[in-house]
Amino acid sequence: MQGFPEFTKMTMSNILLEFQNQQKIALVYLNRPDVHHAIDEHTMKELQVAVDQIYSKETVRAIILTATGTETFCAGGDLSYFAGLKTGKQAAEMSRRMQQLLDRLWSGDKVVIAAINGQALGGGCEILTACHFRIASENARFSFRQAANGIITGWGGGGRLFALLGRSKALRILLLAETIDAEEAQNLGLVDRVVASRYLLKEALVLANKICEKPAPAIRSFLHLYRNFDQTSWQEINCLETELFSELWMGEDFRSWLEDFLKNPRNKIKD
Repeated sequence: MQGFPEFTKMTMSNILLEFQNQQKIALVYLNRPDVHHAIDEHTMKELQVAVDQIYSKETVRAIILTATGTETFCAGGDLSYFAGLKTGKQAAEMSRRMQQLLDRLWSGDKVVIAAINGQALGGGCEILTACHFRIASENARFSFRQAANGIITGWGGGGRLFALLGRSKALRILLLAETIDAEEAQNLGLVDRVVASRYLLKEALVLANKICEKPAPAIRSFLHLYRNFDQTSWQEINCLETELFSELWMGEDFRSWLEDFLKNPRNKIKD
């Protein structure tokens, strides 16, 4: 945590949660290294607690989602836990529960950054699609393995992948269930940036801190526009953009910035 000394920490057994930069940034670590950070019932409960705590804090503007260690980000669902789901109803309940949790991250008013420290498999890749930005270490590997296992995505990752990559690219990844490296993931658009492992968290924190420098209402409004882009017509998205723009126009942040600019325009242009 060098360079960012101010934080508070809450430790659970499967999830670690930290707050930094005057509680503007929340860091969520998956912490089950013995099973490659696979998701089971207990982990879902703890992740829900962590997300609830994050969203209870209005100060938080960015979330960094990562895992402890350098080998694995998330291997998806814990197969020993999955084996206990004996009926389609139980599977559907688990699916909806995880979808709701990931949808809360994707559709919330806080920017979510994935710091992918190692391999992401199956549901681990689905988790990544719920993040707004994805930074991967150079040793990261990715595989939507569901088709090879005789099943499809169950945590909402299939639909989000189609939206993220386009239908053809996404369908190829899902049907072939191949493992791709970080460079190919970046070329496809699954990953935004690839960095050396030792710089991964630093890069995620730099991005989060830069975002946190911006006024919270502007961040929330851009996220609102982002969420609605693929779900509405151009006319509707333009109307939404105008509505959000006009609200911020009369907001304290923009009025203050405009007043300062008019007093010292050259300084503001340099900024």
